[in-house]
Amino acid sequence: MNRQQEKITALYRGEGGDLMANYTRSLIEKWVALYVRLSRDDDNEGDSNSISHQVEILTKYAKEHGIENFKIYKDDGFSGTNFNRPGFQEMMGDIESGLVSMVVVKDMSRFGRNYLEVGMYTEIRFPEMGVRFIAVNDGVDSEREDNDFTPFRNIIKNISHSGKVSNDFSLFGRF
Repeated sequence: MNRQQEKITALYRGEGGDLMANYTRSLIEKWVALYVRLSRDDDNEGDSNSISHQVEILTKYAKEHGIENFKIYKDDGFSGTNFNRPGFQEMMGDIESGLVSMVVVKDMSRFGRNYLEVGMYTEIRFPEMGVRFIAVNDGVDSEREDNDFTPFRNIIKNISHSGKVSNDFSLFGRF
């Protein structure tokens, strides 16, 4: 985060007085969150999923779509099976503060591997907060009407990941 974004974030979250925070909110242009993640397990997949490669893909996407105001959130070495990741938590804090208009990831598995929780964010929380979600390589864009198969695509990716089923079996306990 650059210095200007740090100052804006502090003001926007109300640090320095409510009046100033409210005034700042009305003046601030929201930014786009470019989220990248790589777990230790994903290292086996080679350079195609490396953090630098994901950043390259997402910044290229941003440039091609006229997105100039963005912030990169990184979680390097964190599993996608839970969402208690520092970069993800920082991004969610910015989203909840109303600073983020859109989240862009390379693919659904970079966002997370727990398909129930991924769906909770992409299908419920983000729309409630007015945040658009895009998974570049999966062709997912929450503004389009043809995203009905996104949850199923994420389930298949979890099952096919490294030839094993995800360690999250919480769904089965509900039946």
